[in-house]
Amino acid sequence: MKPITSSVIIMLCTFAFATQSIAQKLASQVKPTIKQANSSENNAGTVPQFVAPISIQVLLGSQGIGVDVKYGLMSKLSGRFGFGIIPVTANNLFSFSSFPVQSQASARFSNIHLLADYTPFNTQRIRLVGGAAYLIKGSALVTVAPSGTNQFGSQTLTSDQIGSVTARANWQGIAPYLGVAFFNSFPNRMFNINLDLGTYYIASPGTSFTGTKLLANNNVNAAQFNKNMQGYCWLPVVQLNFNFRIK
Repeated sequence: MKPITSSVIIMLCTFAFATQSIAQKLASQVKPTIKQANSSENNAGTVPQFVAPISIQVLLGSQGIGVDVKYGLMSKLSGRFGFGIIPVTANNLFSFSSFPVQSQASARFSNIHLLADYTPFNTQRIRLVGGAAYLIKGSALVTVAPSGTNQFGSQTLTSDQIGSVTARANWQGIAPYLGVAFFNSFPNRMFNINLDLGTYYIASPGTSFTGTKLLANNNVNAAQFNKNMQGYCWLPVVQLNFNFRIK
């Protein structure tokens, strides 16, 4: 019986060893498949990673010309930092029916601003814009003087003898901004154009109203001019942005 028992034991051990080898081989083949399945499931549930776009905007509009750097903070929120300047001079904008005049008007505005664009809708074509600017300089100046010779009773006076009148208004400080922007905030490829409509709220200006020679006494007019200008606290913005994407 011993030889038969020994043979059976040897056969059982050989079968067990062979079964274990087959099981290990099958397990080694199944594990990569499970890993691949888990990896596919993870990839299917992964949210696409947000890539922050960056662009440079050239500004042209009612606040003059300027440049912005624009950065995408989130899919619906971006920020922009830049500056704008207004160097405008115009001649002979005013006239009087009683006597001819020559005039010159100028505006000098410069600001640095920090604004945020937020998209409350599913479309990027309409955005709310808020922020503030710091007016480094804000001044408007108008000078009016009679031209040629003018008859006053029996006297004939030249423009040099009569003199001129100058009205000036100055703004400075922080100006909050609120507005709406239209069209895509960032170009889909390299370039696009979008539009800003809004307004800055600026402090009441400091004013002066002065004259020279025969027009020198203007205390009453200066007080009235200052009163009239106190309500001019809004600086409207109508602006085109030429947008160049760099990232």
